[in-house]
Amino acid sequence: MRCMIFKKIVLAAICCAFALALTSGPARAQTKVVFIHGAEPKSLDNALHPAGSADNNIQTSLYDSLTFHRLDGTIEGRLAESWKFLDPTTIIFKLRKGVKFHDGTPFNAAAVKFSLMRTIGHKRARLRKWITMIKGIRVIDDHTIEMKLKFAYAPILLNLGTPVAAIGSPTAIKKYGKKFRRNPVGTGPFIFVKWVPGEFIRFRANPDYWDGKPKIDILEFRLVPEDTTRVLQLRSGQAQLAMFLPPAQLNEIEKDPKLDLVKAPLFRVIFIGLSMLHKPFDNLLVRKAMNYAIDNKTIIEKVMLGVGTPIRGPFGPKVWGYDPDFEKMGYSYNPEKAKALLKQAGYPNGFETEFWHPTGRYTMDKVASEAIQAQLAKVGVRVKLRTGSWGLVAPTIRKGKAPMFFYGWGASTGDADMVMYQKFHSNNHGRSGNYTRYKNPAYEKVVVKARQLIDPAARKALYKKAAKMLMDDPPWIFFKQEVMLVGKSKKLKGVIIHPGERIYWRKAYLEK
Repeated sequence: MRCMIFKKIVLAAICCAFALALTSGPARAQTKVVFIHGAEPKSLDNALHPAGSADNNIQTSLYDSLTFHRLDGTIEGRLAESWKFLDPTTIIFKLRKGVKFHDGTPFNAAAVKFSLMRTIGHKRARLRKWITMIKGIRVIDDHTIEMKLKFAYAPILLNLGTPVAAIGSPTAIKKYGKKFRRNPVGTGPFIFVKWVPGEFIRFRANPDYWDGKPKIDILEFRLVPEDTTRVLQLRSGQAQLAMFLPPAQLNEIEKDPKLDLVKAPLFRVIFIGLSMLHKPFDNLLVRKAMNYAIDNKTIIEKVMLGVGTPIRGPFGPKVWGYDPDFEKMGYSYNPEKAKALLKQAGYPNGFETEFWHPTGRYTMDKVASEAIQAQLAKVGVRVKLRTGSWGLVAPTIRKGKAPMFFYGWGASTGDADMVMYQKFHSNNHGRSGNYTRYKNPAYEKVVVKARQLIDPAARKALYKKAAKMLMDDPPWIFFKQEVMLVGKSKKLKGVIIHPGERIYWRKAYLEK
């Protein structure tokens, strides 16, 4: 009897399965998106993030951070649901519940402590300086931590939203050791599948992602170093998104009915540094004259094909702390005033100097430098261009051996502190960022106070004051806010192209 009943159950199950097969139709085809880049990441270890855009774009798919810097400048909680400052150096974070790492282990307070303190203590973690102001983390319960800072540091919430502050699985880190760089495990929207060096890195959608399973099933990063090839692959449909397109081929993208061209503004600014170690740039009048002598708007529009936005202050609109008044406070093109200031400074016939610039490092850097050279000649400043690879030029600049230099600086956290303290405080002379060797004690008091204030309005007012001080005593020729040229399929929607030179895929999808 039992045998007969069992047979009937099995037969019913088979019939049901057959019926479902007939009615459900074919399985849904997997959605695959390919994005291409000219550089390959060095590591997929969340702690060893080296600031390159390739690394940025890989790690944002694998990992989550506690916070996220929205495009409108506000802060969104990610792995942290909420936070509260108990005092300027103590923050309580409430962590998101129900989150798992890709290896199935639970995300909790202990994991946050382990991951962040590992990054802070890792000697090869180049960008750990963004979070080394964290003194310690105390686990209160599974989903609550107390973070203590070494000193009051208001930008910490933005810093915790960068890839270097991403949270990796403690279990996987301990399991793989140094090999974790090729076996990454995070909580992000995509799970690592395979890395073929020099070719591609492949990911699959995380089915258990706390913010909803991604609509892209397979995400593939491909290394395509050659500019023309990236454009060809995009136009042929082999890829759905390409980053850092060459300006010379913008027309091809714009005319293609299947593609969108995105000029994404970045945190990064391009400037011409004026080293205080070299005469005549130790003279304030000369540095002011140099700013009046450059028509950055014309150079960007006519020479650089409109790739970039002119700036008149130390950072652009995408960086937190920017004030529209910067445009009124800064320098406008006035060659006659430049000549008058040079005469007043004791250089009625101008002077000679060297202008160091890398080739291929920044968008159209060579033609921009040549245009700057031509404009300075009109006021009597005779510039000898010193051109070379980034590997040659960068050490020369950092060692203070370049009188003038063409340089880019990305405020990667999105906060004014990354520019105002890092680039102009005397604590950062040399390799730490202040390559002009600028020193202004009055200015330093303002920016140190600004980075300690929790009140956003009070901080912003101080940065405005500090920016005015820099414009009155300029160590740079303020030039432009950089943009990233991105080509993408019109069918690709929901991609977040972030000013921090990174792309977020968690809500991306392909239209049919």
